[in-house]
Parts: sequence; C-alpha cells; structure tokens
Amino acid sequence: MKHWFLNVCIATALLQAVYHAVRVLVSYRVLALGGDAVTIGIVTALFSLAPLLVAVRIGRAVDQRHAAAVLRTGVALTTLGVVVIALSNDLIVLGVGNVVLGFGQILVTVAGQGFITLLSKPGELDKGFAGLTLGVSVGQAVGVPVVGLIAARSSDGGPVQTTLALAVMAAVSLASIPFAWPIRERPQSRKPAAKDQQQSVASMISTSGMRPAVFSSLIVLASVDVVVAYLPVLGHEFGFSVLLVSLLLTARTAASIVSRAFLPWLLTRAPRQRLLVSATLCSALPTALLPFVRDPWWMALLLVVAGFFWGIGQPLTMTWVTGLVTGPNRAAALSLRLTGNRLGQVLIPLAAGAMAGVAGTASIFVITGGLLGTAAVSTWRAVRTS
Repeated sequence: MKHWFLNVCIATALLQAVYHAVRVLVSYRVLALGGDAVTIGIVTALFSLAPLLVAVRIGRAVDQRHAAAVLRTGVALTTLGVVVIALSNDLIVLGVGNVVLGFGQILVTVAGQGFITLLSKPGELDKGFAGLTLGVSVGQAVGVPVVGLIAARSSDGGPVQTTLALAVMAAVSLASIPFAWPIRERPQSRKPAAKDQQQSVASMISTSGMRPAVFSSLIVLASVDVVVAYLPVLGHEFGFSVLLVSLLLTARTAASIVSRAFLPWLLTRAPRQRLLVSATLCSALPTALLPFVRDPWWMALLLVVAGFFWGIGQPLTMTWVTGLVTGPNRAAALSLRLTGNRLGQVLIPLAAGAMAGVAGTASIFVITGGLLGTAAVSTWRAVRTS
C-alpha cells in the first residue's frame, strides 16, 4: 500500500472517530443543558451550515493543488471545535462549537477525497474511495463505543456527563497530526486546472446523472446523521443506557466496515447499477422499523442491514460523480456532492426536530425510511439505461 494512501486512511479514521463520537455526545450534552429533540435538530443542522456555503470553493482549492493546506487547516479547526464544545455551558456556545467542528470536517473530507483523485492511478478510484470510506467506518466504529464507555463511567445516574469524553476526542484529533501533515501533492500528479478548464456549478449540476447521484448521496448521509442524532433520544425513551445506544450505533458502523472492505469483490459479482440502487432501497425498511422494535437485539439487526448498504452507497456515489466531469474538476464535483450532503444534513435534521416535536421521535425514522425509498427510485431511473 502506498505511503500517502495509508496516511490518508489513518488520518481519516482518527478524525472520523472524532466527528462521529462528538456528534453523539452533542445530543446528550444538548439534553443535559435543557434542550429537547427540536434543539437537537437545530444544533445538528448547525454542523452542516457553514460547509453548505463553502464546499465547492474548497473543492476548487483542492483542484488547484492546495489539498495539503486544506487538510491541515481542517485538523486545526476540528480540534478547536471539540474544545469549544467540551467547555460549553450553554446551548449557544455549544452551537458555535458545532459550527467550527463542521467546518473542520468539510475541510478534512474534501482534502481526503481530493488526494484520492489527485494521486490514484487511472482505474483505481473505486479501490481508493472504498479504502477511504473504510477508514471512515473504522474510525466511527472505534470512536462511538469509546466515548460511550467513558461517558457511562463518568455519569452517576443523572444527566450524561460528556466533558471527559470530549477531552479524549480532542486528544484523538491531535493524534492525527503526524499522519496528516506529511501528505502533500506530488508535482507530477497533475497540473492545476486552468480557468477555462473549470466547469461551472450550473454545468456540473446539469450533467446527466449528477442530480440523482447527489440526491442518493445526501439521503444516505442524512439518514446516517438522523440515526446518530436521534437513536440516543429513542434509546432514552426506551430506557436504554448510553453504553447500549453506543453499541447499537457501532453495530451499524461495523456493518459498513464489512461492505466497504468487500466492495471491490462485490463489484466483480454484481452490477454497479444494482449496488447503487441497493444502498437506499435495502436500507429504507430497516430504518423505518427501528422505533417499533424495542428489543435491542432486533434493533441491532436492523441497523446492521441498513449499515451494510449505506456503506456501499458512499464510495460508489463518489466514483459516480467524478466520472461525470472532466479530470480537472473532480474535487469540485466531489465538493458539489458534499454540498448536497450538507443541504440534506441541514434541512432533514431541522425537519426531523420539528416532526419530533409534533408527532414524536418515531416519526423521524419512518420519514427517513420513506426518503430512502424515494432516493432508490431516483437512482434506479438514472442508472437503468447506463
């Protein structure tokens, strides 16, 4: 394995452990500070607000061969965001910390994906994106149970105590520095894109297949976010401990690890089009059923099924969107995909929070399942003739 690729995957795993774990802790901290399900929806949306506005510009910077600087800035902002959240004693400061954390996350994500497009050999994008997203899943699988255990041990029966767990995640963010800092663009990897080679956002969006690809990606990622943000609320209603909720979330992540590890093999056994459709179609019903199955073993099974197919969707949509644009616009196309993801992460949690306030937490999972089914139809229509 190439040295740069290993560094990207390790740094990604460490930082994604931070993002995923901290987002679970934020839900508990909101509850401890007197917030409710509606507040969780607002704070969750704040994580994606700044990235929604700047993602494509960040992608342009990566296409212009500034990926290393983008990655390093992302690590710094990630650490700062976690520290602000750990020190927050009211919901406003917590929201500000979540904005900073979200900005760091988009920088790290675009840079990591950009290195795959800049440094991978032709024909190796599927393998590269599968490895990158495998690092994401490994980080998530480790981060959530670790903070769940720390929070469970530091809590005394009252509100879940999150400060110590957040401090540990700040240290994990700092631990990514030795892996993130040495990565840089090779001079021979690619010349920077000239202005006349850049495709406009409107041009990329109007490309056949781009909108269904972005829609599929945003629904999958928003669904993961909804589960991460609201499974603690559902677990609280069911009387589950923070450690049990963390283990349930880890089951979902572990399933994504398996699917991403075997994705190159799956692509030799099943058509890419069917795998793309399955990412949303096969996860729709398990997501919708979650609030109606109170047994944690059955909930774990549903999360494993959903997680397996969600794990397939993200790397395949990355390859899908990069194949729809010219070479000098790949990072910008990935950023456009991430913009769609962040739009979903802003709107869907806000809608979920509002729905929870009216119809209860269960309605969130039912609606999310319906959105996954809609995305499956959209993807099927886009790929059936390709």
